[in-house]
Amino acid sequence: IIIKILMGDFVLNKLKYVLDIGSSTLRLMAVARISGQSRIIAEEDILYDGFMDGEFLSVDELDEVLSHILDRMTSKMRRPIKALVVGVPSEFCICVCKRISRKFVDLHKITQSDILNLYQNNLNFGDSEEYSVINYSPIQFTLDDNHTTMSPVGMKSTTLIMDASFILAKKSFLTLMTEKFNSLGVETVDFISTALGQAMACERVSDTNRPIAVVDIGHITSSVCVYKGEGLALLTSFSMGGGHISSDIMQVLSMGFKEAELIKRKVILTVESEKNEYYEVCTRGNLIKAPINITNQIVRSRIEMIAKIVADILGMDEVFKGIDIYLTGDGIANFKGAKSILKDFTGLNVYEYKIPFDNSKDKFQTAKTGLASLAEIVV
Repeated sequence: IIIKILMGDFVLNKLKYVLDIGSSTLRLMAVARISGQSRIIAEEDILYDGFMDGEFLSVDELDEVLSHILDRMTSKMRRPIKALVVGVPSEFCICVCKRISRKFVDLHKITQSDILNLYQNNLNFGDSEEYSVINYSPIQFTLDDNHTTMSPVGMKSTTLIMDASFILAKKSFLTLMTEKFNSLGVETVDFISTALGQAMACERVSDTNRPIAVVDIGHITSSVCVYKGEGLALLTSFSMGGGHISSDIMQVLSMGFKEAELIKRKVILTVESEKNEYYEVCTRGNLIKAPINITNQIVRSRIEMIAKIVADILGMDEVFKGIDIYLTGDGIANFKGAKSILKDFTGLNVYEYKIPFDNSKDKFQTAKTGLASLAEIVV
């Protein structure tokens, strides 16, 4: 009722519903366009088993959690959800970069239709049985005399070369999500890349025209992408994250996973401790203690493993030399000292990427704001 009074029926009828599929949490958002900006006016989240290595850990569980989160949002907004935009996680995607060119007979004034035709003629990818294109974006355009630009429309040239980024998603993922939501009464399901939305939002926050790397370390999966121009020049993922740190603490210090999670939240890697100093948490009436020096070593060791993977990924191509890293996600970004470890291993500048003006526990959940913005642009 409060939402209806604040927003009005017109805005509510124009809402877009966007699903962020994290490696441990599903988050459903109601997004409105207000004063030219995307605003999340309502959201619901639910924990689930997640995914790893490009597969859901419990497909059967999805029916229940998807139904539950839809029901909760429907109840909150007091209207059925007939159309939904699903963010596809990096583990279910690949990125393909192509150079596409066209020659004109005479000096030609470039139009938007010329650019669209370049895309449309290169969407089949050999009619792949495994993947379908969900997003495509320009990295840069090159005209006569090697003049590069991001805005060729209206310019005159005899050649038009486009470096383009295509993001493809697994057909099995697209089919699974479409079938499950159709069975729950959602008539239209569209798909966009979570990493692309996240990177586009980061580029606006970073306020730079240079390529940037967005490193999103999640609970059990993580992703690395490089944003250049208006598209992704690199997209990859790996199955490691903050949940592995909790598991390490649990095994080495012989405690339960929940207790390890609580201890993990206390960790400050920049602290120099004495032998007999402890992190302490109280849960269900029990005092849990963990030696600071040993716990820090455990956490640091796992973060160093993650940092090495990131360094190897960004070190694959000289093009990414000197690139800035923007660290986000709840996996390691909350640890004081994590940025320094990542910087030491990559040799690159590392910055925090969080939701602007948000100092809550969800400040590094930047996937949701990126998806909200991208859904408004492309769907």
